[in-house]
Amino acid sequence: MRLMTTAALCAVISAPAFAQDTLQFEGMSWRIEAGLAETTEFLGREALHFRDGVIWIDGSQFETGEIRFEMAISGSPGHTGVLWRGQGVGDWEKFYFRHHLNNLPDSVQYTPAHDNVTAWQVFSDPDAISQVNHGLNRWMDVRVVVAENKADIFMDGQLVHHVPDLQREDRSGWVGFWQLAPNGVASGYVRNVQVEAQANPLIVGRSERPMAEPVANLVETWRVSDPFSEDALGDTPIETLRASRSRWTDLPVAYNDIANLASVTRHSEGDTVLAETSLIADGDRTALVRFGYSDRVQVFLNGERLFVGNNDWRSRDYRYLGTITRHVAVPLNLQDGENTLTFAVSETFGGWGVTAALEEADGVRIAR
Repeated sequence: MRLMTTAALCAVISAPAFAQDTLQFEGMSWRIEAGLAETTEFLGREALHFRDGVIWIDGSQFETGEIRFEMAISGSPGHTGVLWRGQGVGDWEKFYFRHHLNNLPDSVQYTPAHDNVTAWQVFSDPDAISQVNHGLNRWMDVRVVVAENKADIFMDGQLVHHVPDLQREDRSGWVGFWQLAPNGVASGYVRNVQVEAQANPLIVGRSERPMAEPVANLVETWRVSDPFSEDALGDTPIETLRASRSRWTDLPVAYNDIANLASVTRHSEGDTVLAETSLIADGDRTALVRFGYSDRVQVFLNGERLFVGNNDWRSRDYRYLGTITRHVAVPLNLQDGENTLTFAVSETFGGWGVTAALEEADGVRIAR
């Protein structure tokens, strides 16, 4: 294995400082944050075998260029993928293969991760998922080409996915691999990893997402509080909670008109935030708000609770994913002047987000 870095092309930042084990493979030192990591032989080739966690190249610093490797995946169900621009365990760009969904529409997934919130419930359209015939128990040649805000992923010489808008900042970080084995059976194997910095790598893919009409009366920017425990919603008035928040951040919507709440807060500090907007009404009137969220929400208008919902993974049945769409609506009895619409959004895993748009809203505008 070879790791090529160029100071002029790849700004150096401090490598993550974790007290993990290290493992030597193909002349490089790997940091281990996984349940299992070992060198072994698989399908006739020497490989680094890992399960349930992260392995990363010690000292790697990569911003733009190419990551090339051979990968094999085994066992099912499972998820195995590559990480880049890592700033710490749980903060990275990620592309992964779903072992058990081979040749299905979501057999591979792109998602950013913030503080271990991997946002597949937010990133669920053709720019984030693709149908790939990857199979199990075979070696794949994988090439990831990363530009400033785009990426192409090739498998066995064929373009299998294009990311038109990388979500994390264009910043040098470490390269590694991630694996999740829900039943302890699935595994990932990698070998011949090569990381090459390039200033202007060629991107050939194009967005697969159909052009969509702009959404009328969309909440385009949310005010997002610092996090707190969901338990506080049970016995603390919402106005008290609002007044107690020490930090608010303006968050524009991005992918699919969704505000990715994890991008401006830390889930490790609390599983709930308040996301709110102000509505200006010309006289007392009623409007409808249509919204989506993940994972759970309580909706308030001027401090009065209107709705409580649960959109968790498998909260409907064993196939339910909990992806975010605007399929819920409630009426808003607005007062003349300014009204505060507040969503208390709680997250377990899979994506922390909210989206909303007004309907039947003559005489109502969203404060910018």
